[in-house]
Amino acid sequence: MVTILDKKSKPTKVSLMARKVIDEDDDDDFLDDDEEEEEDGIPEIRSEIDSDETKPKTLTRKEAIDILQTTRDFSKLDFRKANLAKLDFSNCNFETSNLSYVNFKDSNLEGCNFTNASLWNANLEGANLTRANLEDADLDYTKLRGAILYRANVRRATLPTDLIPREEILRSINEGTKVNR
Repeated sequence: MVTILDKKSKPTKVSLMARKVIDEDDDDDFLDDDEEEEEDGIPEIRSEIDSDETKPKTLTRKEAIDILQTTRDFSKLDFRKANLAKLDFSNCNFETSNLSYVNFKDSNLEGCNFTNASLWNANLEGANLTRANLEDADLDYTKLRGAILYRANVRRATLPTDLIPREEILRSINEGTKVNR
């Protein structure tokens, strides 16, 4: 047991074994160290660490629509596995966002900034990515069938060349045609 003296408040007693603050009035209610460890020990601390508050929150379609109606800034947000199909995201900022497994099917992504974003295994089938900035983006395993990449910046982006030939992607960027595979 340690007593902490603070100039602004009354002395506080802290149990070193249980890491618990004890009020001055509770002196006669002390348990011995073994009982405190069982009641206030590590299992309780682990449950606090494992709680939902410490896990990153994945945003929903409704929250995405709310952002669309206000700032249109989705930078550094987590949208893993969100269904964002058939929405107009034109000129939005997705810089360094986690968009893994996101469904952007038939969405308008014209002029969007996806710099350093993770679009790993995302569904971009039928999406309009005209003039989108995909620099340093991770597009590995992304579905691009029917997507339009006209004038998109794919510098240093990881492209899904295992699924779609590089020439097919470059043809869509240069000519504005839909990706066929």
